[in-house]
Amino acid sequence: MAITALSPNSVLGVATQINPQAKTDTQVSVPQVAQDAQKTVASSRSDTVTISPQAVKLAERKATAAKEEALKTAQQLATQAARDTVAVQKTVAQKSAERAYAVVSAI
Repeated sequence: MAITALSPNSVLGVATQINPQAKTDTQVSVPQVAQDAQKTVASSRSDTVTISPQAVKLAERKATAAKEEALKTAQQLATQAARDTVAVQKTVAQKSAERAYAVVSAI
């Protein structure tokens, strides 16, 4: 027995057209099923979302606050990095001065 591939015609066809020995219990016609499917597609296309002006303002305020916080954090990190660099340079200068003093003292 050969099994035929599914196609739009076989899916939308009446059971007795596809298999003459089949018995159906449903009384729904193929055109009715197709119309119901089109109604579902049409209703899903008409869904809309409305955003209130208050929600937009709230989102803008939150975005602005997040930007300001990120800028503040970046400034703090830059300041700390500068302090660390100065501390390292101070330590290096101090060690160099100690070495120079040791050399002069040895003479």
